[in-house]
Formats: sequence, C-alpha cells, structure tokens
Amino acid sequence: MTETLFVRLAEQEAAPASWMLVDAAGNPSGSVVHGPLADAAALAAGRQVTALVPGIEVLLAEPQLPVRGGSRLAQVVPFALEEHLAEDVDNLHFAIGRREAERTGTPVAAVARAQMETWLRELQAAGIEPQALYAEHSLLPANPSQSVLLIEEDRLYVRHPGQPPFVLQVEPLDTALELAGLFSEPDGETPEEDSAAAGEGSEQPHSEQPQCHVLAYVTEEAWGQYQATLEAARARLATLNIQLLPDGALPLLATQPPQPACNLRQGPFGLRTGFTDKWKRWRVAAMLLVGLIGLNLAAKGAELWRLKQTEHSLDAAIEQTFREAMPGERNAANARRRMEAQLNAARGGTGGSGAGILPMLGALGTAFPQIPGAKLQGLNFRNNVLDLRVQAADVGSLSRLESLVTGNGLEAKLQSSSNTTSGVEGNVQITSGGAP
Repeated sequence: MTETLFVRLAEQEAAPASWMLVDAAGNPSGSVVHGPLADAAALAAGRQVTALVPGIEVLLAEPQLPVRGGSRLAQVVPFALEEHLAEDVDNLHFAIGRREAERTGTPVAAVARAQMETWLRELQAAGIEPQALYAEHSLLPANPSQSVLLIEEDRLYVRHPGQPPFVLQVEPLDTALELAGLFSEPDGETPEEDSAAAGEGSEQPHSEQPQCHVLAYVTEEAWGQYQATLEAARARLATLNIQLLPDGALPLLATQPPQPACNLRQGPFGLRTGFTDKWKRWRVAAMLLVGLIGLNLAAKGAELWRLKQTEHSLDAAIEQTFREAMPGERNAANARRRMEAQLNAARGGTGGSGAGILPMLGALGTAFPQIPGAKLQGLNFRNNVLDLRVQAADVGSLSRLESLVTGNGLEAKLQSSSNTTSGVEGNVQITSGGAP
C-alpha cells in the first residue's frame, strides 16, 4: 500500500508548514520537515495526502442527531450546534463524521467557509490536492481512562475520555488547566464555616481527592517554558504522566487513526470527482492507448497502401500480357475471363464447335517427322483456322502433309506453293472437319 503525506498548515498563512511521510502501518517513514508549503509538493505525487489545519479555527462537537438522517442530516446539524456557535450558520461549513457504536453523539466539525477556501487555495497554489482535511486536535490520541493533553507553543489541546477535543490558549497555563476542567473543586463548607467548626472542636471537612488522570504530551520548547507549572499541577491531579515530543507534535498526530474525526472535505469542499479529475488520473493511460491505436491505424494504412500499389502493378501486368496475347483487342476489361475463354477455345474448349489449336498442333507433330526435310516456317491461328507456312523438298511432300493431317480427323488444304532455291514453300490451311 502507498505511503501518506501528512502536511500541517501553520496558523499564519505566510508561516512555514511542516510535513512527514507515514507508511501504511501508521509508522513514520521519514523525519519531520519544515519549510515553504511548495517544497512538499514533490512528495505528494503518487501518495495519499492528508492536511492538518489549525484547530483553533475549528469547533468539534458530538450532538445527538437522527440515526438515519440521510442527505437531510447536514440540514439538521446547524440547528443542533446553534447554541455553541457565535457566527451566522450561513457563513459556516459543517462536516459530519462516522458515529461510533458506543457513543450517543455524532462527530461534527464547524469552520468558517472563508477559512476553508483560504486553506484549499493555499494548498492548491503549492501544487497539493489533499484527499482529507482534518482539524489537528481531532487527531489527538484518545484514552478511555486518562485526559490527554498536548502543549505546544501557546496552545493547549485537550481530549477528555468520551468527549470531543478542544483547544485553549495556555497563557497562563495554570488558568488554562483550570478552564480545561482538570482540577477537582473542593467539596464541603465555606472557609468561614470551616474556621467556626474548628473553633467548636468539630472535624474540619476534607477536600475531595483529585480524580483526574492526565497524560500530557509536551514539545521540548513548551517543556522548558512550562515545566514548573506542570510540576506544581501534580498535587491537584490523581496522576500526571508527561511525554516529551522532541520532533514536535506532527509525529504524534500523524500516526493516529483519523476515526471518528471529521474529514472537512465534504459538500462544496469535497474532493472533485468529475471529468477533470478523472482525466488527470487516467490521462497518461488514455494517451498511451490513443498512441497505440494511432500506431495500429498507421500500420494498417501502410499495409493497405502497399496492397493497393501491388494491385495496380498486377493490373498493369495483366493488361500488358493481355495486349501481347491478344493484339487485336483494344478493351482490356475482364482480361482474365476473356483470356481464359480464348485459351479454352484454343484447347478445343468447352463451348465451341471447333477442334481447337491443340488437336491441330498434335496432328502436325505426328505428320512432320514422316516428311523428310519439311520445316515449319510460321503459323497463325484465328477463328479455329490454322494457317501454316511450310518449307519442303517438293510439292509431293506438301501433298503428303495434307494427307497425314487429314487422316487425323482434320481437313488440310494446300492454298499455294512457290519454288525456292532450297525446294518448295507452301501455304497450308488446316481446319476442323466441315470448316470452310
């Protein structure tokens, strides 16, 4: 699981902030850093971010609210806290926490809307978008048998068992401790009545024994300033355990589970979950997906272009072959079908009545070896008629050629002959039986 960056804002907007990393188990994974808020932005990337805001600005309470308030619960809260608020409820922002089973009240936090806007503006200007925003004293440790104090600079943070925490100024500290309700009040008669009773020999009433058990967390700076006051307070407390915080209060607050604390990022100040924020979260993946689709389309487009070029080349080659094979044809449309028809016809094809060129050439192949000195000078085949130009020794050889071809089921006619220095050259026409 990812780490969480805890950022604590100072009460003064220009004052340095402090921050630290906490692992998934709630243990610090680094030291506390103090400085400008923008310096913490680099650690926010890829981590959960929780911001702690000054508790002096936030009122925490646990009013009794309807168990099943639903969406109307937020409308009830201002009226439940009205007697505790000095400011107009219209100027306040209310956050509601989760009610614990053993408690009768529901955790509620109230803060000025203008103050919320200031905190969020300050964080966003530094490049930080926190998922949670808590009042710092809401993360003060809870103890079922002790009142827990945090003394830091001029602030006293108090959490009594089973009660919401609150913040007081510590100057003077002894008065702040009185206001926090840590000291038991004497129980008995007035001092004058005590003196009179003593003069009559009656027993003097004893004050109630201190009942408050206190666990105080004190920063080193505050310990140096208030040590004497705290030591003097021991006599008025049942117990007082003091733990020093050498690194300040942030490690204590950041390692506490936030429930039942109220996340102030609710309602109009809730974490944005619209398209813009979803786009920021997924834009890298979306850009990679678009890039992948683009590359795939480019590859498909390049392959289609290459196939088109190959198709054009094949069409050109077919047309050239067609024109070479059929020089009298001007139209090359359906070249393959037409050439196949011509080839079938030349083979004695399936649809015509003629013998075709192959039977004629077969007959010539049988006849020529039987005529000594006969040579084929040229041939032309058209419309199922084969015209030959033959060189022979004499006219008798040409007549023998006619006879041999005709004996194979064809009809051969000597059309003309002429004498040459080497013998006789004649034109012989071969047709299928019955052809003109």
